[in-house]
Amino acid sequence: MPVLKRIYSVVVFSLICCFGVSNSSARELVLAFENTLQESTSLDAMARSQMLIRNLATAGVPQAMFLIKTEYMGDKNSGRVALYSDKGHLLVNAGHNHNLVSKSDLYAYEIGILKANRILSGFPGYKKHVHFSTLHETGDRGIQRGLIDFLRERDYKPAFTGFNNARGIDNYIDQLYQKKISKNRPVNMSALEKAYVELMLQPLQRQDEYLFNMLGYSPRQVLVIQENDLAAYFVVALVDELVARGWTMTTAEKAMNDPVVNPIARGGWGANGYLHGLTGLPELPVAYPRLIGARKAEIDRVLQQHVPGFIE
Repeated sequence: MPVLKRIYSVVVFSLICCFGVSNSSARELVLAFENTLQESTSLDAMARSQMLIRNLATAGVPQAMFLIKTEYMGDKNSGRVALYSDKGHLLVNAGHNHNLVSKSDLYAYEIGILKANRILSGFPGYKKHVHFSTLHETGDRGIQRGLIDFLRERDYKPAFTGFNNARGIDNYIDQLYQKKISKNRPVNMSALEKAYVELMLQPLQRQDEYLFNMLGYSPRQVLVIQENDLAAYFVVALVDELVARGWTMTTAEKAMNDPVVNPIARGGWGANGYLHGLTGLPELPVAYPRLIGARKAEIDRVLQQHVPGFIE
């Protein structure tokens, strides 16, 4: 028995070493877009989607992930989702119209996922991946366990995104941009692009450095981006800078379906367990910062540095 244990230990250690070496050089990244059915703003909604898809191709992104809430899937938005699907991107079931504040009913969550599944099932880009916010919080554990059982019994797949410190930053910048445009104020788009790219990459770089120092390799990560006008304009510059810093864009489906590099596929569905699964550190109570909060001062400083007068 001791011999078998030693053999097992050697095998496990070898696998860990191989995994670590391969990932330290790869630094693979998936792009994920949320709030993907937003209405028209300074850009027409369909024009925004068309520009985004065209620029993803220009940037060489093989396959992004689009989190779809189906409540607003009218004819025009159905065309936008078809565009994402037809260009080979992965559609993800993000529920129908669930609200974390007003609902705490497992049955209501299940119905929402089933509704979204029915609507999305006609698109070839949908493979029954689910990204549901209730699974990413430390709320009612009973509801979470029930929802996980429900998803597993019906052969759904987890759409892993990990913890994203950058979440909300791009939404804040876009709100400032829309305010400017609505007042017919000029915006230095080249300078704003530089600020956008810097602010989106800073949190990712910090997290990657932290994990590399702790683990000895860079685990595959997902960068969540709001599908807004600035994403459509700046995604090429964003990806170019990511590649320049050593990241390789990988396909969303490959990342989601690989149980070795996707810790969520091994035992859970919640993104707030990502760092815990890799490092043993405590789970975070909220997987994604919803508000800018204390980050606002630093964001405003960078914006003011690159685009003077952008913040009024």
